[in-house]
Amino acid sequence: MIPTINSMMVMGIVSLPGMMTGQILAGATPTDAVRYQIVILFAIAAGTALTTISIILLAFFSLFSPDRQLRLDRLRPLKSLN
Repeated sequence: MIPTINSMMVMGIVSLPGMMTGQILAGATPTDAVRYQIVILFAIAAGTALTTISIILLAFFSLFSPDRQLRLDRLRPLKSLN
């Protein structure tokens, strides 16, 4: 999430994303181009957040018992490449 949030902080101030620049060059108003870019950035951030939360929950439910104890038997060692 940190790279996504960092890119949202500097968007439009330091960097002009390609979609926004392309829309402005194509004749769209700058406010419409910025609105589209904001929607895209929020969609990327939401997708990243939902994916991260889903992976954490899946790992939690598969590695812990209902009593909240770590199930070491469910951890498998990595196979060697040799």
